[in-house]
Amino acid sequence: MKKYLYRVLFGFCSIILFSQLNVNAQDALDIKRIEQAVDKYLTYFSNDNPGAVISVINKGEIIFNKAYGLSNIQEKEIMTVNQIFNLEELSKSFTALAILKLVEKNRLSLDDNLIDILPDFPEYGNNIKIRNLLNHTSGLKSYDEQNFSSNEQVLEFLKKQNESNFPPGSKWKSSNSDYALLGKIIEEASKMSYRDFLSKHIFDKLSMNNTFLAEDINKITSLAYGHFKEGDEYIVKNEVNKIYGEQGIYMNIEDFVKWDLALYSDKLIKCESLNKIFTVSKLNNGKNTPYYGFGWILMEKNGVKYYWHGGSGNGYSNLIFHLPDTQMTILILTNRNDGYDFLRLAIIISKQFNRDLKL
Repeated sequence: MKKYLYRVLFGFCSIILFSQLNVNAQDALDIKRIEQAVDKYLTYFSNDNPGAVISVINKGEIIFNKAYGLSNIQEKEIMTVNQIFNLEELSKSFTALAILKLVEKNRLSLDDNLIDILPDFPEYGNNIKIRNLLNHTSGLKSYDEQNFSSNEQVLEFLKKQNESNFPPGSKWKSSNSDYALLGKIIEEASKMSYRDFLSKHIFDKLSMNNTFLAEDINKITSLAYGHFKEGDEYIVKNEVNKIYGEQGIYMNIEDFVKWDLALYSDKLIKCESLNKIFTVSKLNNGKNTPYYGFGWILMEKNGVKYYWHGGSGNGYSNLIFHLPDTQMTILILTNRNDGYDFLRLAIIISKQFNRDLKL
């Protein structure tokens, strides 16, 4: 799977209450101008191409929402804003929150090591803490997703290793295995399936009725099908990866808005726990990780904080971009595997709504 590299700092509950999106009255009324500006950058996803949904969310309300291109090029199905996408690595944020929920319930500690949770894990797991998995400082060897199809297989792969790639906590390096193992830890600590735990503590609480896991893909009636470019043509391949933790969650923009808004409150977990998720982690030497918290890339430029995450695979490429000081979120969902500079695109879109943004 192609992956975006990561970097960042959050702290929603401590920042949120009184910020306002800096859109002047003229811009607020001139949505047509904004739409034309955005359209200029989305020609690659328009017409008969696999498409995209671009959404701008301000304090829990959608202020821009448009679909481009096709949801299935074989059937010539037009993309709509209600289409359901595979979130791919945007799923990590749900896993991170689920872990912090278990910490609140005293089922886990961030300083538990792997053998505390998985007693038959090899000796090298004594040095790997849960926080190392969350912030990608574990040193775990990364599994090849072409050869694995379940979290249990990933766990067995890791059990066959004799050591980590580097001393845990000494450096930052993304590993596919980190969040896949967190998915397994959620099941061990909760005595529930990953799906059932997230449903009970996130999806059901937020009435997210358009959210599915990969195992339920046959129940999705409005799926944006994944596309792979082979030569000069796109091929529909509805590949399904059931390695949960780092991927495997499907939803539409309506449900994502509910999730986005919940991160400004204690509806799911305490604000103290949210601040742990959205704070740059520390290495053993006291230095910061390269802009990484727990499942989010946390960055700042010219005094402007921006938090994001991207990821691609299984015929999808996505990005979430958040400006915490103004509570504006840009969500880019696409149903094609070929890359694009989505971070730059998100910044361009955000400047259409705030011309003074110094990014």
